[in-house]
Amino acid sequence: MQFYLDGKGQQCVRWHLGGDAWKMAWIQDRSGDPDKDWAGTGRYLNVVRAVAEKQGPAGNATDFPISAEMKNLSDVQILTSFVLATSAVTGFPIDMSKFAEA
Repeated sequence: MQFYLDGKGQQCVRWHLGGDAWKMAWIQDRSGDPDKDWAGTGRYLNVVRAVAEKQGPAGNATDFPISAEMKNLSDVQILTSFVLATSAVTGFPIDMSKFAEA
């Protein structure tokens, strides 16, 4: 897992699934835009396929609203939990020796 801030200052994570398969996810704050805050939670977890390591998204992102009950969790905590949970469900191991937070 590689953590970084994108050009909009949003916390992101990129991880390798195997072969040429990469995913990326980020936390988006939509609290200031009621038209985009469709769930009324303010924060969203976005996930998309990445073109390659250290390259941008490919395809359309899927967004998940983050419940207000999770307001005490940092963006990094939410992203880490998401990556580890999806890894456990899909069977693609995460190489924690490459864990890096930017």
